[in-house]
Amino acid sequence: MFCSRHDQPQVLFETESLYAMPDKYPMLPGHTLIIARQHLACYAAASDALLAELDRAISHVRSFLDAAYDSPVLIFENGVAGQTVFHAHLHLVPVRILEISDTLAAHEDIASSTGWKDARAHYVLHGMYRYVQLRDRRYIIAGYSPVLHTMRRVMAETTGLSWSEHGWARATTPEDVRNLNRRWHEWIARDDANAW
Repeated sequence: MFCSRHDQPQVLFETESLYAMPDKYPMLPGHTLIIARQHLACYAAASDALLAELDRAISHVRSFLDAAYDSPVLIFENGVAGQTVFHAHLHLVPVRILEISDTLAAHEDIASSTGWKDARAHYVLHGMYRYVQLRDRRYIIAGYSPVLHTMRRVMAETTGLSWSEHGWARATTPEDVRNLNRRWHEWIARDDANAW
């Protein structure tokens, strides 16, 4: 799917190793993906150079989403656990979740992280993981941890979305995808420094 880009939304920007585009089926308006060009199972399998480029791309997309959607940005990767597309891709979603509570963050299946090297170490030892970043706090979560049920409940309460075994019930439309593209081009046009 991501290797061929057939029938996908318009790319926002691309680099030698990555490209960013709206999620074709967004959870919420502004849902953006950063996708590896190289076929990788997850970002924990990526080179240090690609991960450095990924962090720059995250910063760029996050600046756009902050400006265009006036909301904190939830960043996550399903890291081989729960993926529906088996290709490294990161989700950035504007959502009004302020933080992960200290009680939840203290769960044995959640580890504070300083970056992608922690995800890589977890991946090497355990295979599956989830990467979550909210504001400047990063976490690695065991692949199918029961704590995910609590996190989904918090997400549902915050957004009004509902979760089932089939995934999130979405209220977005193709117009939300077009709107994201329009906002991106307006953001770029406002300031040349916004261009990649």
